[in-house]
Amino acid sequence: MSDILEFQDISKTFGDHITKIDALKGINLEIKKNTLNLILGPSGSGKSTLINLASLLVTPTKGKILIKGKNTSKMSKSKRSGIRRNEIGIIYQRDNLFPYLTILENVMVPMISNDKEKTRKILKKVDLSEINKFPHEISIADQQRVVLSRALINNPSLLLADEPTGELNLVDSKRLINLIKEVGNKCAVLIASNNFDLEKYFDNVFSLQDGVLTNKE
Repeated sequence: MSDILEFQDISKTFGDHITKIDALKGINLEIKKNTLNLILGPSGSGKSTLINLASLLVTPTKGKILIKGKNTSKMSKSKRSGIRRNEIGIIYQRDNLFPYLTILENVMVPMISNDKEKTRKILKKVDLSEINKFPHEISIADQQRVVLSRALINNPSLLLADEPTGELNLVDSKRLINLIKEVGNKCAVLIASNNFDLEKYFDNVFSLQDGVLTNKE
């Protein structure tokens, strides 16, 4: 089973010598194809920084980030952007939907090919039928289904999620995780959360405390 994402001795520091913050410290992580992975940690532990690094939105202070074996750490911004567009789908805690676009239009925003039929199919998979409604006309749980659809629209190799259940109750959280398992089963999934009730749904669980990552037994 091949690695989709690999962190090699990754550290991330913010600020200067006066205001220095070591957000991540020597992280080693391997995320393999067709696996569901969870990083658990409290607020401020470095989860969002880790997801931002994995999504190539920021670069590490030290170490290498490999996507499908390619070292991205020294790539240009345009090359990292291309990998992010073609290989990575991202879900954030806040839905980040465009309020004046319909559900269908929101999902189509990052599409490489302008394919409405493909968009309708993926919305059907997540059980959303009222595709011409606007985000404010549907529930928060359904908004996260829209975000999931948008993250998967380009068939990514890696699906990343930062606190995707943060605004959902336990029932809707479990439904979303099960839906991610169902429709995202062809890619590697990495989710960062502080919801310890979800860990039984994952293949691999890691603990992140004060920027240090460990396998959770």
